[in-house]
Parts: sequence; structure tokens; C-alpha cells
Amino acid sequence: MRKFLMIIGAVSLFVIVVAGAGIGVIAYEGRSLDQESRAYVDIAVPAIAAGWDKRQLLDRSTPEMRAQATPENIRVLFDWVARLGPYVSYDGATGEATMSFNPGPAGVFSALYMARVRFRDGTAAIRIVLTKRDGVWMIAGFHVEPSLTSGAFRDRNS
Repeated sequence: MRKFLMIIGAVSLFVIVVAGAGIGVIAYEGRSLDQESRAYVDIAVPAIAAGWDKRQLLDRSTPEMRAQATPENIRVLFDWVARLGPYVSYDGATGEATMSFNPGPAGVFSALYMARVRFRDGTAAIRIVLTKRDGVWMIAGFHVEPSLTSGAFRDRNS
């Protein structure tokens, strides 16, 4: 019985050590992914919003997003939000990266951020979804919510 309890204790200790090491690796990797993804957003959002340049968005997008968000759809959106006037400043982004593990060669990395951009006539809140593939962050979703005090967004056709 004593030998059995020693084996159970040793196995339990091994499991605890391995779990602790795994949590440490995940925490370290998570911080690294947060830093990488935030740096990507901090470069991508101003580049896109400064001139509402569809090429800046499409060049950074996943193939799935490029297939779904056609250049014409993006042009219509960007023409609409251009009513905010010229780009003034980027106020930064909040959010984080996440990891999920699937059977196969690697885990799946994604990130969700809310970025704020100031323009002459208002601001925009931009929700940006990222995914990391083959070591490269790409935009999987890009949603703009403009805010203009003059009411120019009340009628999209004006």
C-alpha cells in the first residue's frame, strides 16, 4: 500500500510540474502574442485610416476576407467614412491575442482590438480581428463605426 501511495504521489507531482510549466509557457507566449498583434494593429490602422486606402486593407487581409469584402464594397465603406475629414491622429488600441490548440501541426492564434482614430470632423472606432498564419498576422475582420457631431452620417446618401 505504501508503494502504491508513493507512485500516486510521484505521478501527481509530475502532473503538477508539467501543468505549471505549461501554464508558464502559455503566459509567456500570450504576452508575446499580445505585443506582436498590438504592434501590427498600431501600424495597420493608421496606414489604412490615414487615406482610407483600400489597397492598405486588402494587402493585409486574409484570403477569406478579400473574397468576402470586394474592392467595391470597401470603396463604398471608405467613401462613407471619409466624411469624417482628414486624418488627425491615432489614439491607440485596446484588446488582446488569444490562442487555441487544435489537432494538427500548430495552434490557432487570433486577436481582437478596438482602435480609436481622430479626424478633423469626428472620430472612428475600428474593430479589427486578426489571425496569425505561418507566422504572419493578417486582418480577418475590419469594422468601422464613425462618430460625427454634425450629423453627416444620419443619411448615407447625402
